[in-house]
Amino acid sequence: MQIGEAGIEEPMWIYLSFMRLAQREGWFAEHRAGVREITRLTLATPVPLRSRASQKIMESQVLLTRTGATSLLEIEFDGHRRDERADFRPHLPLIFQL
Repeated sequence: MQIGEAGIEEPMWIYLSFMRLAQREGWFAEHRAGVREITRLTLATPVPLRSRASQKIMESQVLLTRTGATSLLEIEFDGHRRDERADFRPHLPLIFQL
């Protein structure tokens, strides 16, 4: 396990080198809400992500970023095929796109 170095204003990045895709896929079944897979992660942040770990994550297109007045994480499931949204603000800075 590796933890990427970043300032407190950035997300904490953890890499589990011992995990393999085939192993992870075997653990997950369709959720009772009808979702199976995360297809996009978008982070709005008022502070640019500058750490080496953040740069690698963005280069690999695991995470898309944009500038925003406040932090917000948008998680898209299954290509947003149901065209539904669950907005958890103001309690959590989080939106699910189903």
